[in-house]
Order: sequence, then C-alpha cells, then structure tokens
Amino acid sequence: MKKSEKALLTAFAVLFLVIVGGGGGTLAFRNYLEVREEVESLRERLAEMNLAVSQGADWAERHGWLDEHVPGFTSGQDASARLLEAITQEADKLGLAIGGKEFVDQVKALGPDGLPLEQDLGYFDKATVKATLTGVPEQAFFAWLHALQQPQSFRGVTRLQINPSGSNKAINAEVEFTQFYREKSVPKVTKAN
Repeated sequence: MKKSEKALLTAFAVLFLVIVGGGGGTLAFRNYLEVREEVESLRERLAEMNLAVSQGADWAERHGWLDEHVPGFTSGQDASARLLEAITQEADKLGLAIGGKEFVDQVKALGPDGLPLEQDLGYFDKATVKATLTGVPEQAFFAWLHALQQPQSFRGVTRLQINPSGSNKAINAEVEFTQFYREKSVPKVTKAN
C-alpha cells in the first residue's frame, strides 16, 4: 500500500470514528438527560407519596369527623321535607310569610349505561328548597337567613336574589337553601320464625 493510500485510509478511518463516535456520544448524552429527568420525576413522586402516607392519619381523622357530623337522611325526599320544615319554622318565629315553596330537583348527567357520571357523584348528597318572599321587612329577612345558615348542620344559602319592594325597608327575595347530607340505608325488617 502506498503512503498516500495509507494516509487516505487513516483520514477516512478517523472521519468514520468521529461521525460514529459523535453520533454515539450524542445518543448517550440524550439518554443520560432522559434518565436524569426520569429520576427527578420519580423523586418528586416519592416525596408526594411519603407526604400522603404521613398525612393518612389526618385524613382518616377528618373522614371520621365527617361520618359523625354529616346529617343522615333515608332519602332525598326526607332531607327536603326536613329542610322545608326548618325553613318554615324559622319564618314563623320571625313572622315572615313565605309566598312560594318549591323543591329543586338535582339534575344529574347520566352516562351511556344510565347511571350518574363519576364526576357528578360526590361525598355529599344534597336537597334544595327554593322560597319566595314578597314585601317582607329587611331586618326580619336577614335574621331569618342568619338563623338558617348553619355550617355545623351542613345547611346554607346557595342562591339569593333580593329586590326592593318599593315600600319602606321591605324587600322581595328568592332564596335557595341547600342541605348537604349522606343518604343512610334503612334497615330491613325481617320476620323471625
């Protein structure tokens, strides 16, 4: 082999090694960066999991508190009836006349199988009653609202529309009260032989 052929062969060999080595080095560097990113995301996930495990007792305690304090009704009709009863009792105490009372049905989106969609199912069930008052004294109305708005009973005002009635400090109002509850099952009565 001639000297020029050897030089040319050496040049091509070096060029080949640079191209292949550079490509291999680039590939190795990219893989290193991907592995590093994956390790970092796994560290973050592990930290989140450790936090969730450490807070497990707190969440169990909160769940227990909810089970103890959330009102339980046998059905939505029972919850609506009790809510309407509380609304009318407070109105009677303050001398307010409720013009219209209406149970508001909860519209749940149904899936293709006819069951409520997962996102519509929550921890609480709720019953809503809409009350319409006309020409009621402002002070008595707000005292009524204050008496019915009870977070500890999981009951509150969820919609309120007030308009002046034109006479001295009297208002027209439309109020929706919502009672949040858990539906409890009714024990079945069986006949013992």
